[in-house]
Amino acid sequence: MTSSIAESESTTTSVATAAPGGAIVHRYKIPCAKLRLGMFVAELDRPWLDTPFLMQGFVIGTAEEQMALARHCKYVFVDLEKSDPSVVEAIKAAEMRKLPIEESKPLRAAFVTNKDAGPAVPTHRNREIAEGRERFNRYMKLIEPGSSFEVQSTGFFAAIWAWIDQLFEKREDPRAIAARAKKRAHELKKMLPRHVKLQQYEDKVKIEDELPRAHESFKKSEDTLRELMSHVKSGAMPNIERAEAVVEDIVESMISNPDAMMWVARMRDRNVSTLGHAIKVSLYMVAIGRHMGFPKNELHQLGMIGLLADVGKTKLPKAVLQKPGMLTAQEYTVVKEHVRLGLDALQKQKPLAPEVLEGIAQHHERLDGSGYPKGLKDSEIGIYGRMAAIADTFSALITPRVYANPISPHEALLNLFEWAGSSFHEPLVEQFVQAVGVFPVGSMVELSTHEIAIVLAHNKVRRLEPRVLVLTWPDKTELATPIERNLFEKPRGADGKPIRILRSVSASEFDLNVNDYYGVEMANANRLI
Repeated sequence: MTSSIAESESTTTSVATAAPGGAIVHRYKIPCAKLRLGMFVAELDRPWLDTPFLMQGFVIGTAEEQMALARHCKYVFVDLEKSDPSVVEAIKAAEMRKLPIEESKPLRAAFVTNKDAGPAVPTHRNREIAEGRERFNRYMKLIEPGSSFEVQSTGFFAAIWAWIDQLFEKREDPRAIAARAKKRAHELKKMLPRHVKLQQYEDKVKIEDELPRAHESFKKSEDTLRELMSHVKSGAMPNIERAEAVVEDIVESMISNPDAMMWVARMRDRNVSTLGHAIKVSLYMVAIGRHMGFPKNELHQLGMIGLLADVGKTKLPKAVLQKPGMLTAQEYTVVKEHVRLGLDALQKQKPLAPEVLEGIAQHHERLDGSGYPKGLKDSEIGIYGRMAAIADTFSALITPRVYANPISPHEALLNLFEWAGSSFHEPLVEQFVQAVGVFPVGSMVELSTHEIAIVLAHNKVRRLEPRVLVLTWPDKTELATPIERNLFEKPRGADGKPIRILRSVSASEFDLNVNDYYGVEMANANRLI
């Protein structure tokens, strides 16, 4: 076993990172061909959502799991501390015999959890991920001039962030920045259909004025989509006209003020079914399209893609969709059929626009060819499919699922940047970040005053200075009545310094239910604050 694990000096490396109490935790990058039973797989070389390994961290217990990893990944990261002791000894022996240890550098640690795992487990990722985070922060500096923002954390992660922060001190030549931006814009325009003439949108109303309409539109979308999915499931003719009508309402609301729909979607995020996910994907598709300047008709097509992309899942066995553990090869093949099943059902009544068909057909395709159903690569994937892949993945990451807890929207954006270039189109990921905000509406954040707040609305000029709803005192005890603050107006804390966002947090960290504040803000909206 030892020699087989250590067969190649170039393919198995170790990365050491700091853990609580100063201990060193090793994650080994191991080719899938050299995996052994008993190894704990902590990280894949691609998004978990693109594989049947839904538990997001597991011990290889069967030959089937071993072979499945080899089918879907080139390499994985193995955590020694969670692996079988016999495997640990074999790896360490192999390391001592012939494997050079990669110079240890602290890396960004992300929380991934599963339904049954209890507390979140830090997963230490490789340098490629750190580089993705670096690109994200560099990008933030470009779109937020003069910002002092850096991705931050607390506790034993502080040293990790300190190292990453040093990377961000590098300054780029303004001419190089301008040239890159021009190249990005040209690349995106080349992908657009010739008939698409871009335009600029401005918010027509304040979020509080738009909230009542957004609320009604969202509720109507839920009812319509529920009926449509029921028809698809039973084999009846789906009512596409009703779907088009609700998407029209979504587009009108998003054009007026996209933050209102985003707030409603986030606060009503208690539906873990395909229903809630589909509506959010529709919103995100319209949001990125609006930001990029797609005309109204194209925004409608984008919304339809998001709403209808997963209707085929209603034809799948419930036991497969709600399975908490790893899918078998057969089950994963069944899941991938939802794309075809959805397209077949939707075309029974009337032809859908080519853009809609393209987006639905390609929303699980990936640039490196690892997606499905056709394994398309690079230029084979159109702009609608690329946009749908980003919106779909973002929604899945922040939505509760039977096999995994959600992560914060901010963390989800960071993950998109990590996978940009391999799975997703990086210029479109950048546009998506601008569209939904660095801290998306509904995100929970900790302020420099140590108060906990929810992001209420974006400032289009300074994306790191949104309007927020403060929920707690600095000691994290809840306020009787939430307080609204506009960080763009530079409110000051007790220390006399402008209040800023320290970090993104999870509601579970502080036993807060964000849905409790939906009614508060709706009441504020009705009072036209």
